[in-house]
Amino acid sequence: MKRQLFSKIILMAVIAASAFIACQKQTGTNLEPIYKSDKKPPVVTNVRVNNFPGGAFIIYDIPADPEILYVQADYMINSKSSQQVKASYYTDTIKVVGFEKAGAYKVALSTVSRSEVKSDPVEVAVNPLTPPYLTVKSTLQIVADFGGANFQFKNETESEIAVVTLVDTVGKAESVYTKYTKDSVGNFSVRGFSAKERKFGAYVRDRWGNTSDTIWGKVTSMSEVELDRTKISGLTLPGDQVPCCGSSLATPLTNPYKAGDRAFYGVSDRNKDSVPARITYDFGRPVMLSRFRYWMRANGGAEFKNGTLRFFKIYGSMNPNPNGALDGTWTQLGGVYELVKPSGLPYGQKNSADDEVINNGAEFTFPLPAVQLRYFRLVILQTFSGSNSVEIASLKFMGDYK
Repeated sequence: MKRQLFSKIILMAVIAASAFIACQKQTGTNLEPIYKSDKKPPVVTNVRVNNFPGGAFIIYDIPADPEILYVQADYMINSKSSQQVKASYYTDTIKVVGFEKAGAYKVALSTVSRSEVKSDPVEVAVNPLTPPYLTVKSTLQIVADFGGANFQFKNETESEIAVVTLVDTVGKAESVYTKYTKDSVGNFSVRGFSAKERKFGAYVRDRWGNTSDTIWGKVTSMSEVELDRTKISGLTLPGDQVPCCGSSLATPLTNPYKAGDRAFYGVSDRNKDSVPARITYDFGRPVMLSRFRYWMRANGGAEFKNGTLRFFKIYGSMNPNPNGALDGTWTQLGGVYELVKPSGLPYGQKNSADDEVINNGAEFTFPLPAVQLRYFRLVILQTFSGSNSVEIASLKFMGDYK
């Protein structure tokens, strides 16, 4: 019995020791290659270069050596910053990007073995074309806007950039807003300024920290106020949608600025020209519109459904044809507007990003220069249900009186 107990104790001790040794092997040294070699791997050969704006593709022949793990490129993108990129053994191309300007740069190309030994470097000359952030800067325009300035630019390569806006206050430049984008065309405004002349500026930065020069422009901001909804009235012209279910065109002008079940319900007047479906408002006097905000009907089941606006156009007029025709007496403001559902979820489903639009409304900005108008026409191209019947909980108009 004692012999059996002693054998069990010995066995448990051996198991414990083995486990300890195994644990020791899991730290530090076991992360190193099983086979180590100090031998330098062979270099890449037959190097070719394809330059593009801000960078270059380097193509090469890689030696048929199973010890090579990857190819590494080391280079300077400007006088201060270096970059390092790696490419798998199984590809013959490496991409180098982030260069500050067009010109000649040197890239050190090395193979790296599984033992992390680098080959002798192969020096490659690349000549990237003008980088996108500088091309974008050359297209920047600053124009006067309601309550501030409007910034426009083109980003044809759809590169990741930041447009940093500035305002000059008593000889000192202060940052106002930074627009991050990959859009091919940019158009945004900074607001909150009184109506007087100021110097606004902008520069472009890329994701590697390269920064363009600043452009400046003196602009006289226009006044922007919330238009008095008590002075606005609905106007039903021939062919316009007619209210149903106890609603009226006045409903969105008396509701608070939020989504709700109480809304204007518009349906096409089937006895008249009702294509495209449309509604009309009279501001009571000439105005210049800068933007408007739309709140959809919300009751737990109508959000981004039913008659929620999706695609639409806006028209303005000083003296519309009384027959209701959408003719030359109307001027289109911008192109086709879209209320985007942030989540992109299927019809009937939504998430918190959608709820933010539901609660805060969707804002749409009119292009510059502003058009003087008295009558405002919303032309419904498609709602979220696919019908022409529209539901509007609330409307808010911004601009100025003429």
